[in-house]
Amino acid sequence: MTLGRVHARLGWLVPAIGLLFVLLAVGAAFDSLPWDRPITDAAIDARSPSRDDFALAVSRMGSTPVVLSVAALVSAAAWPRCRRLAIAIVVLALARPLVEFGFKELVGRDRPVGDRLVNGRGPSFPSGHPFAAAASWGFVPLVAALYTRRRALWWAAAIGAWGLVVLIAASRVWLGVHWASDVVGGVLLALLGVVGAERLIVAAHHGGGCESARDADRRAVAAAER
Repeated sequence: MTLGRVHARLGWLVPAIGLLFVLLAVGAAFDSLPWDRPITDAAIDARSPSRDDFALAVSRMGSTPVVLSVAALVSAAAWPRCRRLAIAIVVLALARPLVEFGFKELVGRDRPVGDRLVNGRGPSFPSGHPFAAAASWGFVPLVAALYTRRRALWWAAAIGAWGLVVLIAASRVWLGVHWASDVVGGVLLALLGVVGAERLIVAAHHGGGCESARDADRRAVAAAER
């Protein structure tokens, strides 16, 4: 079950994601998100050397060199089966820094001060690391659906990819460079991009362009039964 198929059954999914992002952005701009400070304080109180090292290692998985490499790999994997998806991955990877910068300047939220374990530059909302991670790692399940016929493997790819995105988001709060609402906002933006790419797959499939491994099996069975 991919995001696009969920959206086909739940038509309110994309509007709900967009509305939640707007609400968080407005709240961040007017500094009216009361849960952010308690979450940050709780993360700081729970720190330890081993946990801090783990958070630093996870955070690096959302760094620019890593996410660009992942985007290139998943795009290359998608190209033989669905060129529209491959192009969408590249476009989102290239557009992501500009989109992130634009929203950060528009919202203009200050980062947490003090108790930072890494440096943070510029405004805080939305967080770039989870945005970049979701816009790269988040495509792994869509590409996996083009190759695997086994639902268990698809779920493993989906849980692994999006589980990593959640860990990267949490690491930015743990390291003291973003508020919790910042990382949620970054993931929501990337979700909109991934859902849009999924819709491209569906449109291409109807036009004979892209086809998942499971759909290919169903088509072959239907052809054999004629």
